[in-house]
Amino acid sequence: MAILHYKQAINCDSTFIETYNNLSCFALQPNHPQALSSLGNIYMDCNMMSVAASFYKATLAVTTGISAPFNNLAIIYKQQTAADGLVNRGNTFKEIGRVTEAIQDYIRAVNIRPTMPEAHANLASSYKDSLQISSTPELKLMKCGLSGLNAC
Repeated sequence: MAILHYKQAINCDSTFIETYNNLSCFALQPNHPQALSSLGNIYMDCNMMSVAASFYKATLAVTTGISAPFNNLAIIYKQQTAADGLVNRGNTFKEIGRVTEAIQDYIRAVNIRPTMPEAHANLASSYKDSLQISSTPELKLMKCGLSGLNAC
């Protein structure tokens, strides 16, 4: 599985020499901690935090002699917690009618954790709510949907 991920990393950036080195190392020693940790780093750089975390955990299952996987897991968990907190605060802002502030929190959450569906959905909903759809004829048509165009 790791070899497949290294090949995907090479497809993303064929000039990244470290990936070739790690692929060779991993082919010779599949449980090499540095190769596993490097895969985690690649996925962390791509904002694929859950995949990165799985490789850091795999590294720590093989050895605890490398500090980077511990540090990187802590960063991932801290970012996840920060994004969750921002979404929760955004939800509170939205509930009390402070949509602009909710949007700001959702944007920050998306920047921290781009793969968080709740942050994206709440951001979209807040943008929709802030448009005052009934006052704009073009958007009013969109609100009616295809079956209700004649009614608008």
